[in-house]
Amino acid sequence: MTLKQLEYFLAIAETGSITQAAETLHVSQPPMSLQLKALEDEFGVSLFDRTRRGLAITQSGRLLEQRAQEIFELIDQTINEVRSKTASPKVEIRIGTINSVSNRLIPSWIYNYESTYPNVDIQVSEASTTDILFYLDEHRIDLGIVREPFNKARYNYRQIHDEALGSHQSDCFVALADPGFYAGFEEDTIPLSELRDFPLLLHRRYISMFTKYCRSCGFIPNIICKNNDVMSLLSWAKAGIGIAVLPYSSSLLNTDSRLVRKDIIDPVIPSRIYVVWDKEVELSAEAEHFLSLISQKSGKDKASGEKRSKKSDMPAPPADALPLKEEEAPAAKAKPAGKLSGRGTGNPPEQKSET
Repeated sequence: MTLKQLEYFLAIAETGSITQAAETLHVSQPPMSLQLKALEDEFGVSLFDRTRRGLAITQSGRLLEQRAQEIFELIDQTINEVRSKTASPKVEIRIGTINSVSNRLIPSWIYNYESTYPNVDIQVSEASTTDILFYLDEHRIDLGIVREPFNKARYNYRQIHDEALGSHQSDCFVALADPGFYAGFEEDTIPLSELRDFPLLLHRRYISMFTKYCRSCGFIPNIICKNNDVMSLLSWAKAGIGIAVLPYSSSLLNTDSRLVRKDIIDPVIPSRIYVVWDKEVELSAEAEHFLSLISQKSGKDKASGEKRSKKSDMPAPPADALPLKEEEAPAAKAKPAGKLSGRGTGNPPEQKSET
């Protein structure tokens, strides 16, 4: 296996076509085809499935693609360090973050940090909380910015305070929807029990937790759309499909002024954001400095997992409210013709895309 073969392979994986990959790298097609075959012969597996629409990368190909990218990144890093005129090479901090933090908080953190520590490279990857925790376990990132719930016993953590919350002392779940769903609700808040008969849109991570709260209020939520992407929830709410139930900070990504946001109360459902890191890994001095910067911005040691955290003033899910099985959820009602109504809408296909 050579670097040239890996370069050809990555180009094919990106374009899904040997012809297009050859054009991109300004080489002829036959040598590229031969190099791909040589790679597959060496590994003894098919890296691509040949289909009428082109080449579809296999599971083995996905693994090689990931490793090849890491190899070239390491090569670039090595070249930069060797060529560096400074006495010490640049240090790297690898951060995984959820989308709502990446868009609003990360840029100012990096700006403030690099003005003091210009010799540090910060690599940011956006992912779901589940993936970020996996990357921490695999030591592929140093710090993770995640949203509860997660297993706090496994990680060191500090709560992050988002200044954009304004009057909200802590992040909590809200209902976001077309105003037609809120007929009769003039307040800026809505009791959880009032969502009983509404069609709801929810991220899969929160279904179990949200259902526990609903069961404590005596009903099973009518969740008609489930997905793994908050932007899709916002799009569905904009289309009038139902009421999106999501954290307040995530709702700030909404750009449609027509949608109305109401805080869910009775009870309030908390949704805090944390910076987390591996308990078994000693952070670099540079990562510790970045952690201190976040702590200063967020309030010192608030809900820190480095010591016994205080009990929250927000209500926890009822202990006797067990998660529902999928089949227990009520069937969606048919959408009536005419004016938009919150009392039952159609059930679109379940979203299956990954964040």
